[in-house]
Amino acid sequence: MENIVRLAEYRQRRQAAQQRAADLEAQYFCTRCDSGEFKLAAAGMVHCAHCGALMRNLLVNSSSPEAG
Repeated sequence: MENIVRLAEYRQRRQAAQQRAADLEAQYFCTRCDSGEFKLAAAGMVHCAHCGALMRNLLVNSSSPEAG
């Protein structure tokens, strides 16, 4: 028995699912200048790329589940 996959339909379903997942992800922005771009320092501190404000609610460490 063979499976028939219509590639165009499969891609549409997959793109729709990815879009829904992206809509549910957390979105961060600077409360000082409304920018969505950040700089990551070597120590894990996050600063706004435009105004340089320290993002106190964002901290990055190397012990993420995706890293291992």
